[in-house]
Amino acid sequence: MALLIAGLLGFVFGYRRLRDLQDEVAHRSRAERDVSWIAAHDPLTRLPNRVGLKQEIERLRASDKAGKPHLAMVIDVQGFRYINDIYGNEAGDEILVNIADRLREIFVDCYLFRLGGDQFYAALEGSQTKDWEKLARRAVKQISEPILVNERYYEVSAYIGMARYPDDAANIKFLLRCALSAVSSAKREHSSEPKWFDPAVDEATARYAELDKQLRAALKSGEVRPYYQPMIDLTSGRIVGFEALARWRRQDGTFVPPSEFITLAEETGMIGELSDVLFRQACRDAAKWPRAIRLSFNVSPAQFSSRSFGRKMLETLAETGLSPQQLEIELTESMFVKDVQLVSAMLEELRGAGVHIAIDDFGTGYSSLSQLSRLRFDKLKIDRSFVSSFLDDARQAMIIRAMIGLGRGLGMKTIAEGIEEASQAETLQLLGCHQGQGFLFSRAVPAEQAASMLQMTWPVRSEDSTAAN
Repeated sequence: MALLIAGLLGFVFGYRRLRDLQDEVAHRSRAERDVSWIAAHDPLTRLPNRVGLKQEIERLRASDKAGKPHLAMVIDVQGFRYINDIYGNEAGDEILVNIADRLREIFVDCYLFRLGGDQFYAALEGSQTKDWEKLARRAVKQISEPILVNERYYEVSAYIGMARYPDDAANIKFLLRCALSAVSSAKREHSSEPKWFDPAVDEATARYAELDKQLRAALKSGEVRPYYQPMIDLTSGRIVGFEALARWRRQDGTFVPPSEFITLAEETGMIGELSDVLFRQACRDAAKWPRAIRLSFNVSPAQFSSRSFGRKMLETLAETGLSPQQLEIELTESMFVKDVQLVSAMLEELRGAGVHIAIDDFGTGYSSLSQLSRLRFDKLKIDRSFVSSFLDDARQAMIIRAMIGLGRGLGMKTIAEGIEEASQAETLQLLGCHQGQGFLFSRAVPAEQAASMLQMTWPVRSEDSTAAN
């Protein structure tokens, strides 16, 4: 009996131990599946991520579907980063979740992934390009619809690039690269229409990527530096300040046009780093100038979208020894379109420290008079597009007179850029414009040459315009 009971108990113990082991194996399997799912999915939108995309590509390649036609598109959301910087990650996360839900409704029978940041990827087995274009346009429209988050509406937009296999890509894996190339083309062209992959454009994308790589290296090596164009008092002909302008001089002595690398920096998100490098160096150079000479520095909308921008700028002034009273920042009117309150608060912080504020490219942006009535500026900068033809165009001349009169009435100095002829400088001075800037006086020059120009005087009368003392 004792042996029987012992055997029975051993059997029960073994059975329970077996059940425990089975439960443990099942638990570990679930945990492994959970870990695999987490690794392959975006925790915010619950969409498959790049790891999930790679796994899906491998599954397709292992199946008989790899050789069948496929369509793909990359959806690049615009405006999300701005909202994230201004209103915080919480609002940005809600917007991404909302966009992901909208895309799910559109791409019902498609593969849908979040590539990261503000990019999504959709793919479908098939070759009906017209239907795919319809889905792309629907996606653009749906994403552009206002998004309600915490009782506030937000608006974003999207660029879309599309590609086909086997027409564009050599294999399914290469299809994503082709779609990314197409969306980069759409962004460069600011095209609201979905764009198909173009091999010729892909070559431009490769050059674009190479220039991006070179610019990052140039920032570290110091090849990108501020050059300085003098701002001249149109009455005395003396220098009253310099505008810092970005110049990229390669080691072989050639220059990369600012229109190329500044646009590149804005599109790739490098504009903040580029401006920080230039501003710090410009402050070091300007700290060696007489206190009466002012440094003028352009601020991009991307920089001003950061709440900490004003504080960082003042910290840089303190580190480099440049007086805030010597600094003048130039802002374009487009900065005030989205969040006037934030911009106004930062401007008041800078003005309170002694920094001067100029509105650049006046008359070419948005709501000029509205912003002038709500915000305080020290200087109004007349855009070169008005200066270039005002002597021969009566309407342009009337606009310039109005700008100068407006500046005078609001207690602001006026400066005209793009002056290339002595007759332009003379007429602007007679109209009451305080300062001028342009090739008539000097191109942008390195810091050493700028310092040597401080004692020069430029006559503004046409009969004496050929000489400079």
